[in-house]
Amino acid sequence: MAISSAGIGSGLDVNGLVSQLVAAERAPGDARLGRIESSTKAQVSAFGAIKSALSGLESTLKKFEGNGALPGRKTTVGADAGFTASASPSAALGKYAISVERLATAHKLQSTAHAKDAQVGHGTLTLKVGSGEAFDVAIGEGKGTLADIRDAINTQAAGKGITATLVNGNAGQVLVLGSAKVGSAGALTVTASGGDGKLSALATGGPGMTEVTPAQDAQVIVDGITRTVSGNNITDLIDGVTLDLTKAKPGETFSLEVTSDPSTLKAAVLGFVSAYNAALSALRTQSASGGEGKAAGPLSGDAAPRAIMQSLRGAVSTYYGELSALGLKTGVDGSLSLDGSKFDAALLADPEAVKRLAGNESGLGGRLRDSLASYVGVDGMLQSRSESLDKRLKDLTKQRADFDQRIEGIAAMYRRQFTALDTMMSQMQSTSSYLAQQISQFQKSS
Repeated sequence: MAISSAGIGSGLDVNGLVSQLVAAERAPGDARLGRIESSTKAQVSAFGAIKSALSGLESTLKKFEGNGALPGRKTTVGADAGFTASASPSAALGKYAISVERLATAHKLQSTAHAKDAQVGHGTLTLKVGSGEAFDVAIGEGKGTLADIRDAINTQAAGKGITATLVNGNAGQVLVLGSAKVGSAGALTVTASGGDGKLSALATGGPGMTEVTPAQDAQVIVDGITRTVSGNNITDLIDGVTLDLTKAKPGETFSLEVTSDPSTLKAAVLGFVSAYNAALSALRTQSASGGEGKAAGPLSGDAAPRAIMQSLRGAVSTYYGELSALGLKTGVDGSLSLDGSKFDAALLADPEAVKRLAGNESGLGGRLRDSLASYVGVDGMLQSRSESLDKRLKDLTKQRADFDQRIEGIAAMYRRQFTALDTMMSQMQSTSSYLAQQISQFQKSS
């Protein structure tokens, strides 16, 4: 808005008067809008804190889905057994005698040594990995050094499970063909045709190609039962147990013991307890009523936090007996705590107790998951409240713009009024001076 100077005729401070009056007009409106904005932002932050806490609780419940609600398994393997082992919670407890008779190996072939620049031959090499599709590699005349053959094979074999490399030894250069697939299913076959016939030296079974490593399947004996597999990672030999073979120990037997390991499940339960208590704390803090020297929470008087808290505590109280049997206790403020020793004993007596309580949809876990989804989900209560508060903030922005525009109008009105007053006072001062001058002259002449 345009700013005029102070009164030029009467000496009236128009700008100062307008500023004071406008400030008096603005103060109540600014204070009101500021209070609403501050309160709304505090509520947005409060609902954000509650949503974060409830989402954390929801995440801990997901750990009990499937086998996550069962005690873990610990595997103990004899020293230098030639294998390592891991077990899922579904694995049966027990002890096994295992012997690694042989490892699965990838097929590797090696040519005889040739001089670096020697022409081995020209024609067509046909290569095949296991039962896969054969492919041809053309070796042109004058392009038959081992380096040329290596490059031609690697160009044609891209993605087909075979690689060619060169090894430079004392006797000369050697071509090495390797299969990317372990076991008999990765056996390499090389045949030669056409050209000068000399490429037959690189054919499998010929005098010019030696088998360095056989295409061999692994063989394991478990409690006297023999199993042959194509790889060294075995997931279906013992239910729920994975074996990784590392060294052949033919004729030697080593023990594998699968025992219960409740530590992972206990950690998950402790995580749930911590997240549940954090959720209750967030709900209490944000909805605190204040009084007795304590500050009220941003959501004091809001029914939503209380409803959520009652829902959570109600679900827990419904399963009080089951929780107590597992060593979970409820405090006077509704918070949970875990008696670790009682939990271990309960789990040893009933390994599926946590699964029934937290993993099944009919238990506490299912009830809490359903409730939390209605609060923190995309269409949940907290999302709806957040959207409503965001809309209020946008409305406040418009209200403030309208308020500023109204204040500008009031300022302009005051400026017009005081400018007119200044002009009138200036005219009155001029008239007064004229009259005083006339009276003075009259007195002098009389």
